[in-house]
Amino acid sequence: MKIVAIMGSPRRGGNSDIMLDAFLSPRDSLHSLEWIVPSRLNLGFCRGCRFCEAMGRCILRDDMDEVGEKLLEADKVVLSSPVFFYGFPASLKALVDRAQVFWSRKYKMGEKFKPKEGFLLAVGATSGGKLFEGIVLTTRYFFDAWGCEYRGGLFFRGFDQKGAIGECQECLEEIKEAGRSFLSSKNG
Repeated sequence: MKIVAIMGSPRRGGNSDIMLDAFLSPRDSLHSLEWIVPSRLNLGFCRGCRFCEAMGRCILRDDMDEVGEKLLEADKVVLSSPVFFYGFPASLKALVDRAQVFWSRKYKMGEKFKPKEGFLLAVGATSGGKLFEGIVLTTRYFFDAWGCEYRGGLFFRGFDQKGAIGECQECLEEIKEAGRSFLSSKNG
């Protein structure tokens, strides 16, 4: 099974990293794992030029070419991210917006993509009741653009300090159990 892990935070060693490591810890040695870390990539932002609607590829030539291949070949995808102003960090949002090429290929050109499943891990500093609504909706449509079915998520409020979620053993156990369940399930 091919697993793709998207690390959405620009900060290394923080809460999103810890959650992703815990989620992936139950994986079997037979699983291949590819990492996507948008903050370390050369990703231009979507220009809204609609080139992808006509040509089936983005006019920009950068790291999104390789990222796209990883996403399309995956069986399972897990996305871990902090919430910045009720949305994704800028580097992750650039990747999400660049998925427009897959939306165009799927909905404008009728291309069928390999089915896959996705899971969202999100953490935020505040306790706002609607803290995760924006990124859940964005994740659902981001996943859908390239044939990935949203299978749920785990959401943690009130973790602001770097690495704070690592002190919450109950949180880590919940994340590990969700990872075990998600990674052992069959697609479809």
